[in-house]
Amino acid sequence: MQIEVHHRPSYALAEVKLDEGETVVAEGGAMVSQDTHVTLSTSASGEKKGGMMKGLMKGLKRALAGESFFQNRFTANGAPGHVTFAPTFQGDIVVHEMSQSTVMLQSTAFLCSSPEVTLDTKWGGAKTFFGGEGLIMLKASGSGLLAFNSFGAIKEIDVQGEFTVDTGHIVAFEEGLTFNVTKFGGGWKSFIFGGEGLVCSFTGTGKLWIQTRNATAFGALLGSKLPPREA
Repeated sequence: MQIEVHHRPSYALAEVKLDEGETVVAEGGAMVSQDTHVTLSTSASGEKKGGMMKGLMKGLKRALAGESFFQNRFTANGAPGHVTFAPTFQGDIVVHEMSQSTVMLQSTAFLCSSPEVTLDTKWGGAKTFFGGEGLIMLKASGSGLLAFNSFGAIKEIDVQGEFTVDTGHIVAFEEGLTFNVTKFGGGWKSFIFGGEGLVCSFTGTGKLWIQTRNATAFGALLGSKLPPREA
C-alpha cells in the first residue's frame, strides 16, 4: 500500500494505491473516488472478525470520540486499484508509518490506515476534558500506515523535554509524550485577559503534530456573525 497526499496544505487529498488483495480502512464518509477494481464493505469496528457485539461496542466508543460509528474497508479485487479520501475540514493530511507504536489522535483526526493499525478509544480523564479534546481520545496502535487530518496546515515537532501548545491546535502525539493542562501564562490574569485560554504542557520524547487553525475558535467566530434565530 502507498498513500500520496496532494494539494497540501489547504485542501489536502489522500490517494491510496492498493496492490491486488490489499485493503485500506477509512473513516465513514471520507471517500472521494475509487476505481472499478475496488470493493467496499462496512462494519462498526473496521474489522471482519471479533463478533457483532464487540464491533458494536467499538463503533459506539468511536462515536463518543467524535468519529463516525461505522468504518469502511476498501479492497482491490482482481487487479491493483486506488481510492482517494478527504477530510471534512479544509486542511492538511499527514501519513505516518507506524512500527509497533502508538499515536494519540484528537477526535475527528483519523482519516484512513492499513488494516493492521488498530483504532480504539482511551479515557483521558479531566485533563483532556479541560483541554478541549473531550473525555475520550483516539488511540492508534500497531504497524502500518496511518493518515490523519487537521484544520489548517500541520507542523511536525520533535519534542525533547518540554513543549507548550494551545489546546485547540493539537492534532496528534506519540504515546511517549505526556501532558498537563495549565492556564496560559501561569496565572488567572493572563488566562482571563490574554485571550489564549488553556494550554497543554508536553513532557518527554516523541513527535507532536499541531495545526495552524483552531476549529473551536473558528466556529465561535462564524456563530457570532450569524443572525439570531427567530422565536
